[in-house]
Amino acid sequence: MCGRFVQKSSANQMQSFFSIKGPVPNFGPRYNVAPTQDAAVVLAEDATTRRLALKKWGLIPAWSKEGKASYATFNARAESVREKPSYAQPFAKRRCIVPADGFYEWTGPKGAKIPHLFERQDGALLALAGLHESWRARDGSETIQSFTIVVTAANGWMSRFHDRMPVILEEAEQETWLTGSAEAATALLKAPGEDVLKERIVSTLVNSVKNEGPELIA
Repeated sequence: MCGRFVQKSSANQMQSFFSIKGPVPNFGPRYNVAPTQDAAVVLAEDATTRRLALKKWGLIPAWSKEGKASYATFNARAESVREKPSYAQPFAKRRCIVPADGFYEWTGPKGAKIPHLFERQDGALLALAGLHESWRARDGSETIQSFTIVVTAANGWMSRFHDRMPVILEEAEQETWLTGSAEAATALLKAPGEDVLKERIVSTLVNSVKNEGPELIA
């Protein structure tokens, strides 16, 4: 799955990498982003305009009676993303990209978990396939912007660490994911090539969501 990730690149770096025009939100580097926390995502206003926005990790369906996820919605399974009520409409109309400098997975027995950081071999930002949604209280008193990361079956290389992994978009696929048809986007729901990622063991400080800072990945 994908339950924690790194988003240490600046807004200006993301703006340049994803060809975003206009103002960007102000946020600092994050080394241990966890579900329910805010993170930056890339949205498409139209076929030519992208923007960067902060949204809460853990998709809250627009039809939810309460402004909270009733079950774990920080990951959406690629195999069922077009049919699940929580994700069908976002997949059809509200796809996004989640920029990440890396993501974590753990191996080992309970109580002695070893954290591994996964980054691109070429050093570029990861473009994780995501969906976003806007929930509004019936009385109009509150609006919550949220997102989820789409995951698929791990490729052979990743399967040594976990049986699932995020859908990672290459540069040529990003516009299709953001603005293409549902059928075209479905074709992108696959694991990346075997040589896209690299892995290294990092500090067990990552194991607690309370910990933050560059020392986590040193």
